[in-house]
Amino acid sequence: MERFLLLLPLLAYAYVTLVHLLPGLVGERAVRRARPVAIVGAAVHVVVIVMHIARGMQPGLAMALCGAALGMIVAYAWVGTRRRRALGMLLAPLALVTLGTSQVIPEGQVVALTETGVSPWLPIHLGLMFFGLLGFVLAFAVGVLYLLVRDRLKKKDFSALGRLPSLETLDRVQFRAMLYGFVFLTLGIGVGGAWAAASLDRPWALDPKVWFTVVIWLWYAVALQVRLIAGWRGRWSALFSIIGFGGLLFSLFLSNVLMKSWHGYG
Repeated sequence: MERFLLLLPLLAYAYVTLVHLLPGLVGERAVRRARPVAIVGAAVHVVVIVMHIARGMQPGLAMALCGAALGMIVAYAWVGTRRRRALGMLLAPLALVTLGTSQVIPEGQVVALTETGVSPWLPIHLGLMFFGLLGFVLAFAVGVLYLLVRDRLKKKDFSALGRLPSLETLDRVQFRAMLYGFVFLTLGIGVGGAWAAASLDRPWALDPKVWFTVVIWLWYAVALQVRLIAGWRGRWSALFSIIGFGGLLFSLFLSNVLMKSWHGYG
């Protein structure tokens, strides 16, 4: 039933991807419908995740990817104004590919949950990490767009700049999104650490996933500090976001598969 319902978000995200990648082919009216279609798809997406949790299913890799796809499309809908439509060329395909991947891989189960069981801390930890990811994926997308706009300005290619936000606007949105993500990542790490300390007998602080997540947290902390104190804005801030997001994806997904860890998926 849940897999059948996920066809609607998949079709919705495919539609949003198509209209942003080929706007001339589908027409302006179809482009204007992209955000409402994304919101409907995200609403069904949320229902499917709630059904998954209500059935007592414990989160694994497929569920993590499914949640990440939701975060990407919510980030798109959040800033999907006419002036920022170009973000759809990045966020919509990412959401589509991530959700599609979640449907063709084994579910797996987080190893730590076999020791701690399901706890009230779990939805709090996952919720905080989800909102942190939402902020970072938006900062990543805006950072990429910033570099593209900056490159066109340097080449004096003004053909499409009228439909894109200014560099100042992109820089401001990117910074706020990164700060938003950092706050929620900090809270998510704190809650996860408290839960692990109270529930696990083994030395959880030596877990490789913990160390890698701390490195990502330090990366974003440095990015915010050099912007606020040293004034490294614009291009530098965008590069920090893009590299940090790549590390975050590795920490959330690939490290869970490649490293032996109680965060890993059995």
